[in-house]
Amino acid sequence: MQRQPKYSRDLPEERRRKLIEATARCLAELGVAGTSVREISLRAEVSPGLVNHHFAGKEDLIAQTYWQIGETVDRTLGAALVAAGPDPDARLTAFVKASFEPPILDSDLLAVWIGFWSLVRTDTRVFGMHREVYAAYRERLEGLLGAAAEKRGVTLDTRLTAISLSAMLDGLWLEWCLDPEVFSADEGCQTVLNWIGRLWAFPDTGNRSG
Repeated sequence: MQRQPKYSRDLPEERRRKLIEATARCLAELGVAGTSVREISLRAEVSPGLVNHHFAGKEDLIAQTYWQIGETVDRTLGAALVAAGPDPDARLTAFVKASFEPPILDSDLLAVWIGFWSLVRTDTRVFGMHREVYAAYRERLEGLLGAAAEKRGVTLDTRLTAISLSAMLDGLWLEWCLDPEVFSADEGCQTVLNWIGRLWAFPDTGNRSG
């Protein structure tokens, strides 16, 4: 019998993808402390030396994993907006609904984010990526809110309103991931949509002063 090779011989792009996916699994199951080059390479079925070949060490691989997950979230939300069409209300609603559906609403993703959050204060690269990812996220929210406000002739402080809406979405996502029996995904979605509806019912809320 021929002996099977110990490690896979994938193309470089495939190896990078496997390493990033393995890093996400390690972070979810073992946390940052338990995420080692050896553990990542075992799960990716590649030689440990390939980690340093494709990335500048474990920290770089974790940072790239953070970026990749942020890209996945961005693509998911972007696809929902495209499917919603041009109407501002439909687009804002689609954004909220997509936030309460897989792959964004995933309890396994919480453990991965906790690992990233623990690095934001200590790893300058992760901090920079965190700032960039969330800045793009809030900018998209500002645009959606601004378009919906313009449709109604309301002058809204889109920056502060986007920050508030982002905090609500993050908070409900976190609570659902910790204990999905407290409220359903549909209830979480409707809670946010009700809050947005009150923006238009009380248009002075969130208006830019001065």
